[in-house]
Amino acid sequence: MLAELQISNFAIIDKLSVFFKPGLTVVTGETGAGKSILVNAFNLLLGSRGSGDLIRTGSQEAAVTVLFHLADDVDRDLLLASLGDLGGPEVVVKRVLSTSGRNRVYVNGQLATLGLLSQFCRGLVSISGQREHQLFLEPEAHLEIIDGFGGLEAERQGYGHTFGKLKRLQSELRRLQRQAQERQEKEELYRFQVEEIHNARILMDEEIQLEVERERLRHVERFRQGASEAHQILYLDGGAVLEEVSQCQKILSDLGNLDPAFKSLAQTLEGVKHQVEDVSLTLRDYIQNIQADPARMEWVEERLHTLKRLMRKYGGSTREVLAHADGLQQELDASASNEMEIAAREEELEQIRQQALSEALELSKRRRKAARRLSKAVEKSLVTLDMAKCRFEVRFDQEEGSDPIRAFRAYGASTECVRVDEYLLDERGVDRVAFFFSANPGEELRPMASIASGGELSRIVLALKELLARETVLETLIFDEVDAGIGGRTADRVGQRLKGLSRRHQVVCITHLPQIACYGDYHYVVRKSSLKGRTTTTMQELSGKERLEEIARMLGGAKISTKTRAHAKEMLAQAQKAADSRQ
Repeated sequence: MLAELQISNFAIIDKLSVFFKPGLTVVTGETGAGKSILVNAFNLLLGSRGSGDLIRTGSQEAAVTVLFHLADDVDRDLLLASLGDLGGPEVVVKRVLSTSGRNRVYVNGQLATLGLLSQFCRGLVSISGQREHQLFLEPEAHLEIIDGFGGLEAERQGYGHTFGKLKRLQSELRRLQRQAQERQEKEELYRFQVEEIHNARILMDEEIQLEVERERLRHVERFRQGASEAHQILYLDGGAVLEEVSQCQKILSDLGNLDPAFKSLAQTLEGVKHQVEDVSLTLRDYIQNIQADPARMEWVEERLHTLKRLMRKYGGSTREVLAHADGLQQELDASASNEMEIAAREEELEQIRQQALSEALELSKRRRKAARRLSKAVEKSLVTLDMAKCRFEVRFDQEEGSDPIRAFRAYGASTECVRVDEYLLDERGVDRVAFFFSANPGEELRPMASIASGGELSRIVLALKELLARETVLETLIFDEVDAGIGGRTADRVGQRLKGLSRRHQVVCITHLPQIACYGDYHYVVRKSSLKGRTTTTMQELSGKERLEEIARMLGGAKISTKTRAHAKEMLAQAQKAADSRQ
């Protein structure tokens, strides 16, 4: 329930604090006094755009603060999910507009986003004004009304979850198909490159080994000459190294018979002698085996040319070339895997498509039942609002045998749709609906937006709001311009309906009609005045004689006669009597 409203530096309001109570609160005042500013303030809490133009001249900031008392039947789990722990049944919501453009939102003193504020307040407050009246004329809003009246929000939310999954799977499938198309376009090139590398039968680091062999083949004569000279020095020449080492080893061995210290030296030279002998034999074998091999040299050169060509194309080494081939092969293998994944996604998508269609058709079935009940309920409600001969009907554009694409486009939906069999689905389901209305007998039913007058629309909106309020836990209903185009007995009946509605919900009604104002449990008047050259708006609660004078003013204008006061007194008494009789 709305408990208190505080406004500061907002439009022509300097400071304003108003307390609200359960029941019907009416707000009256002269035209231009600032009643619409209250509606603008509440709209800010519902997420409407706030600009610097709303800040009072000379001020840096404007603020709108509201205190809510949460009832027991409010969905606190939903509020906690969006706003966190509320800390109790009272919630203070504040929105600040700044000339710097840095607007802020607070919930219980904590910064919040505008989206969270809108979500929170829309669960507690509903405003019916000129803007909302126009929205009721839009077919896009009609489906929301039917779902709200039929209590189908859970079913719609469940379908929306399924449709969202459908869209995600559809998007995923398109991504996989694009990848498959891209792979297919590159597959021929990949296969050519893999085949070229595999046919070359490359070995890891093969180019390094071939470089070494090429150097050896290039310098065969130099290697033979050097090996021969070394072999000669070590083994063949007179006084060869092997011969000299053997002589030294013999001398040290003989000395070792006299002094054991020479035995180890002799043993060391024995090992050296064997090493020199091994080197000499290795050189001998090398000299015998090494020979020029022009054919091998030509093969090595050609092989290195092949490897270097592949390394220029695919990498700086045989390792990189082989890694490139492995990567290409993985891409080719992925193509087959991708095709399997696409097939699996297509099967899953078809299942979810049929599930979405099934849920959408079931939702549509329930909507049609709700629509029939709504049509009858609206007509019944309008009878008591002096529209006894009117007809109200909900029509579904996507009827059996109709063109779903035509219906979808005629509905004006901008969202992307999905075709399943002969149906088009969007996030709302398969239905495109519109309200049709006829005010007089014999007249053809036509779209409500094209024929409803201001007074008729006001009563239709009131009837719809009243019916929707029965199905929701909205605590506060704010009506502005509900009296547009009506008067006399009709206005009296509207007042009675608002009074009846206030028994289940807190109702705030801004009105110009005394027939409505006299039904208020609480009455506030908005006045505009000038002080020290500045215009300001105030709001005062009326009772007793003050309220009688305001009702008389609304009846008689600037000059209030005794008869006018008597009429006002009679109206208040009759309203009280009517209210008492309905309790």
